[in-house]
Amino acid sequence: MNNNNNNNLNPYFVSGFSDAESCFHVSIVEKAELKVGKSVRVFFQISLHKKDKALLDQIKQFFCRYSDQGDVGKVIDRKVKELIFILDHFDKYPLLSQKRVDFELFKQVINLILRQEHLTGLQEIVNIKASMNFGVLSDNLMTKFPNTVAVSRPIIKDPVIYDPEWVTGFVEGESCFFVNIYKRKDSVLGEGVKLVFKITQDKRNSDLLKRFVEIFGCGGIYNQSKSSSGNVIDFMVTGLSNILDNVIPFFLAHPLQGAKKKELADFIKDGLEQIRAWISNVNNI
Repeated sequence: MNNNNNNNLNPYFVSGFSDAESCFHVSIVEKAELKVGKSVRVFFQISLHKKDKALLDQIKQFFCRYSDQGDVGKVIDRKVKELIFILDHFDKYPLLSQKRVDFELFKQVINLILRQEHLTGLQEIVNIKASMNFGVLSDNLMTKFPNTVAVSRPIIKDPVIYDPEWVTGFVEGESCFFVNIYKRKDSVLGEGVKLVFKITQDKRNSDLLKRFVEIFGCGGIYNQSKSSSGNVIDFMVTGLSNILDNVIPFFLAHPLQGAKKKELADFIKDGLEQIRAWISNVNNI
């Protein structure tokens, strides 16, 4: 698919970006007029800074293609029939992070709703909700459903990245590009300049980040804390040759689509200018 067509995002890009930025919600709210006294609301959500509204509109248009109704969601979608098109997409183009588990649990809730089992009892849905998004139930739900037992939550291991466009989508949502000026004892200026490409994740996604080392052919996995038991890890690429020979060519072949595209362009321009200035200063000393 033509990745530069604003109305036709690559489906793997959409899944990668959703892996980074989306959330699958199950909400249970009071509704006295119903037999069970509560209503179940389900929705798929992506929340972005307003600078990325154009990309959010593209994603909406992408999902609209699946619906003969011509309109799937207005950022938040609570209509179960419309969500079927969302489920179909992620079945065909799977999520690869631990968010895939939330998707599978979300799908279980929707199937219960489609069978109208939520109209006679909510305990099974509450059990599923208790395991979603690594969260906890509200005090109100715990009081109303004291026998809740969270369903088993499997861990996604050894994910396989099927398409480089998934990588681009994930990077669009989770990465950062920056220029790091650091202290350097062996430099006559006492400092050095390096370009950095970084993706930060919870340690639960360590297997996924290892795939980025393989895909880019450079970089490494690092704990943010000094202790190996820390829960936050980074995939990080530094070194001018790695950035120029591996990272930039990848994104030239598989372009970023949103605000991150400009961030990368600024990173290349500003970073190279700072490195040239640093080299010039060293040579003039």
